Amino acid sequence: MRLSQYIKKPLQDYLPKDRRIFSFFLLIFWPLFFTSCVHSDNSFYFGHYSEAESLFNHGVYEKAIQKYQAYIDENPEGHLAIISQYYIARSYAALGHQEEAKGLYQQIIQKYPDAVWARFSETQLKDLQTSSDLTARPSPSEISVFKT
Repeated sequence: MRLSQYIKKPLQDYLPKDRRIFSFFLLIFWPLFFTSCVHSDNSFYFGHYSEAESLFNHGVYEKAIQKYQAYIDENPEGHLAIISQYYIARSYAALGHQEEAKGLYQQIIQKYPDAVWARFSETQLKDLQTSSDLTARPSPSEISVFKT
């Protein structure tokens, strides 16, 4: 038989005569085919960084700082190190430790001036300065000006 003869045959001729066997294999292998398409959350797991991100998102800033720092200690040149440093600063700010946050933002700006995280840090520094200006108490001499 030539190849052209096989091509001209209808598809049903290539299927098993007993469709029950075909159905059985279809039922068994069809789900297996789709399970390879499903992505697990663990496929995007980055160790301490992933744990820190989850803690930060849940407002557990003290533990998030520890996990971000653990990531930096293990991967000082890792692609997530600058992001970890940024979120450590954000965590400090959320905890009310403004000076620590400012120091870290300034380090990011100095060490990575061309990175987008430096621009984010500049914005955060401005926001911290604005919020500290708004919450600053007036001195007694400033109060006396209003009394006269």
